[in-house]
Amino acid sequence: MKQNKINFVNLLKRYKDGWVGISQDHKRVILWGKTLNEAIKKSKEFKEKVYYFPAGESYSNFVGFILTHGSTL
Repeated sequence: MKQNKINFVNLLKRYKDGWVGISQDHKRVILWGKTLNEAIKKSKEFKEKVYYFPAGESYSNFVGFILTHGSTL
């Protein structure tokens, strides 16, 4: 399986707090929410898979997770 390198620092540099939703191709931020639940609610408008990331000042020790449509926390 081919691994894609994604520069999240450049992608998320405009967001200092809350949660962002990244497009399925990992090339753009498609939504922002103050909380993860708010971001999940906003993602229901999109047909594509959304990847959620916390926005912050540093991503050096970040570990992510994937929620699919219909998933709950």
